Amino acid sequence: MREKIISLTISLLVVGVLVLAGFFEEGVQLPEKFDKWLKEEVVYIITPAEKDVFLKLETDRERDLFIDEFWRQRDPTPGTFRNEAKEEHYKRIQFVNATFGQLSPLKGWQTDRGKTYIALGSPYHVEKFHTIDTYPIELWYYHGDPKLGQPPVFRLLFFRRGGGGEYELYSTMSDGPKDLVHFVLNDPDKKIMLTQDILMGTSQDRFDSTVDALDREAYRILKEKVSYELAEASFSSFPGRDGPQNRLPSEIMVQQMETLPHRKVQDDYAFEFLEHKAVVEVSYSVHFMGNRNLVNVVQDPKGLFFVNYTIVPDSLSVDFFQDKYFTNLRLSLRVTDPEGQTIFQRERNVPIELKEKELKTIGERPFHLCDSFPLISGQYKLNLLLENTVTKEFTSFEKDIYVPDPDYLNMSLPIFSRLVYKGMPQEQAVRAYQIGDVQIYPSLENIFHVEDTLYVFFQIFGMSFQQQEEGMLEFIFLRGEKPFHAMRKKVSEYENARDYLEEFSLKDFSDGQYSLKVTLLDKQENELLEAKRDFSVSRQPQPGSWYVAQTNPPIEDPFYSYARGNQLLNKREMGKALDELKKAHEGSPESLEYALSYARALLIAEDFKEVINDLTPYAAAGQEKFELFYYLGEAAKRIGEPEAAIGYYQKALTQRGNVVEILNSIGSCYLELGNKEEALRAWDKSLEINPDQKSIREAVNKLKNSIPPLISKKC
Repeated sequence: MREKIISLTISLLVVGVLVLAGFFEEGVQLPEKFDKWLKEEVVYIITPAEKDVFLKLETDRERDLFIDEFWRQRDPTPGTFRNEAKEEHYKRIQFVNATFGQLSPLKGWQTDRGKTYIALGSPYHVEKFHTIDTYPIELWYYHGDPKLGQPPVFRLLFFRRGGGGEYELYSTMSDGPKDLVHFVLNDPDKKIMLTQDILMGTSQDRFDSTVDALDREAYRILKEKVSYELAEASFSSFPGRDGPQNRLPSEIMVQQMETLPHRKVQDDYAFEFLEHKAVVEVSYSVHFMGNRNLVNVVQDPKGLFFVNYTIVPDSLSVDFFQDKYFTNLRLSLRVTDPEGQTIFQRERNVPIELKEKELKTIGERPFHLCDSFPLISGQYKLNLLLENTVTKEFTSFEKDIYVPDPDYLNMSLPIFSRLVYKGMPQEQAVRAYQIGDVQIYPSLENIFHVEDTLYVFFQIFGMSFQQQEEGMLEFIFLRGEKPFHAMRKKVSEYENARDYLEEFSLKDFSDGQYSLKVTLLDKQENELLEAKRDFSVSRQPQPGSWYVAQTNPPIEDPFYSYARGNQLLNKREMGKALDELKKAHEGSPESLEYALSYARALLIAEDFKEVINDLTPYAAAGQEKFELFYYLGEAAKRIGEPEAAIGYYQKALTQRGNVVEILNSIGSCYLELGNKEEALRAWDKSLEINPDQKSIREAVNKLKNSIPPLISKKC
């Protein structure tokens, strides 16, 4: 394992295009194709470790394989035919080469804007300024990823120094507001004059002595004549934070942007590639694993339905460190309805750690990973992705699933097993394939040894009282189409009318293929329900399986009301959703997540006062989350408290940057308060982000016509 030590040196020079000369090792002569790939195509995203390894490769075959692995490491959807990260990267290069660089001898990818666009992608909003007061300027706004050390929202400023040449990336340390403003000395025909008190540094301002007089005056001009946001950006890359105290933090953040693409990838693979390049074609070209899988829907004793699944990857690779074998598996699942609407999704990690003795005990037994999750009644599609995050292997499957309505007569597909534990504790966490006090270890292969006991479990729903009293279950074993063994048992002989567990000895079975047909008969022996499954019997002993069963919280935990409530909300079953989400919120009042889900349902149900009653304590306690302030703003607006709504909306903007819907709501609230100027400011900002808003544009035009011409307009 390698530890990475990152150091940051603050330079007060303008952050610009990398000086490519000297960036690569001297003396390494690469064929033109690979030289271009390294120096132009991936220059801004390749890590130092990857570059170092690439320059040590000796043959074109090794370089081709390395490039394949380079992109595979960045593929967000491994296992599919497309590599979206690679496609997006080359689209960015194509865009910048076609868009930037016309004002200089540089190609688009070599410019500051091109470099930024390639590294960060398209900004979600761009503001352009070219007025009599300023040189040409662009502000680019981005949403940041806090997991990568970024602020939630930040902006970058580009300007044409002195009004000519290519746009440069502005530095809050080495540049200043005066570099953005078009100052002219002793020319009365020009807009801006430098008065004697400015030149002597005697004008009053709120800035301290670290800000020189020209910067202070330039800041005033930007703020009063052009744009407050532009004035703020001349000192700060963080929207909502103004003043020269933000210069250094902004400079640090901008310099960190250069290493952002490096932080998105674990580059240890490159060293492994170099070490094992002799077998690299085998080791790094096969990352997808096949799998076998099984999905069963089971109702627990409390009436909740769980989707239980087992996945058996073709292989399980582990790493070794400090006398332990380990890996980490990441499960990502998504459940959608027939219209493609997401009903439930979850991601969880399964760390596995074994000592050498344990690994030897497991031996060659196939690895079975079992998990479960609650799901409301309906027809769905389940998509599951299993990733080995240590070895970069992955596998996936997709299944149609049906969660029955328990009020209608229905029989589940029987689960076959050769290992069942009875008497499991029920008050603890619920394990996958645990029904009450019975723990089942399902068989996927359905291959049994003649000495095995065949356990069969299934459930029946919706039986009438008469069917429970008079019904009969018939078990028929078939070899081909010929009955081999049969048994009947009254429904009333079982412990309850829903759960059925039977066990059968296979000693009288010879090698071969069999089927088990389970039928529910009424008193007149009419067939009401039927289910059938195939299995095999072998004289050859079958290897045992290694099961890792994941758990869910105890059945009384509020988590289940939370999960069911959100599923019902996604299906627009509002009444039931509100009941479940309220139960979850009351069961765990300290959870902001549960409170927000309940508030979301209340907003849809238009119970706005309850939203405020529900969420205000969290805001008062200092909780900060976009949804918290957005929901409070929406509720306050709807109950006729526009001033309070504006305060909440503005806090929401600090969490996620400019959001069109919120800006529009702020404009409406200001208009309701009679503040037409602030309403226009909010709506103008909204239209800059999304010009295709006919109703907002009409409102702006109408409002502007009603205001006397006292507002200084942008040039």
